[in-house]
Amino acid sequence: MNIDQFNILSVGVGGQGVIRVTQILASAALLDNYHVRTAETHGMAQRGGSVSGYLRFGELVDGPLIPAGFADIIMALEPLEAVRNIKYAGKKSIIFLNDKRILPLSIYQSKKIVYPDFDEILANLKKITNNVFFIKATDLAEKAGNAKTSNVIMLGVLIGSGILPLSKENLEISIFNNIPAKAKEINKIAFKLGIEEGKRIRSELN
Repeated sequence: MNIDQFNILSVGVGGQGVIRVTQILASAALLDNYHVRTAETHGMAQRGGSVSGYLRFGELVDGPLIPAGFADIIMALEPLEAVRNIKYAGKKSIIFLNDKRILPLSIYQSKKIVYPDFDEILANLKKITNNVFFIKATDLAEKAGNAKTSNVIMLGVLIGSGILPLSKENLEISIFNNIPAKAKEINKIAFKLGIEEGKRIRSELN
């Protein structure tokens, strides 16, 4: 498939595997013979700080950072992180959010800051794009056998939805090349569950 540029922003907090997800997607894009550029930002990741992974691939990709408004996909392993990175969303962006909230340190320490409810998060994101979907990734990961596979659930959603211009086979190869051998079977189940969830929401994409 010939693509000039495709931009994926993965966001979350430390410990959720955001950087691993970016590495997996980048590896799959390389296997599909795309030019690939990546970058990452993270602060206090070990303490649950914000983490972002930038991936750009295609025939005409220069720098690694995604221009504001030009993310094709925003994948948020923690939903509030999508709002923090809303500047990367445009009207054609597709946003997937894991519905498992992780309270940031600022909310724990302050009685004045309140975590917004999901309806408020959805309303803010839908000011930019209609394609916003909450995914019960953590619940599905627990069904697969390990809550830590929620990032692989989200990868399955991307490929199952039909919007990710990478081959399922190479994405699966990349997943298994980037996880311990002992975790292969659980992640295989997680990937399949994610694909089924992606297929379910495919008809809802605008």
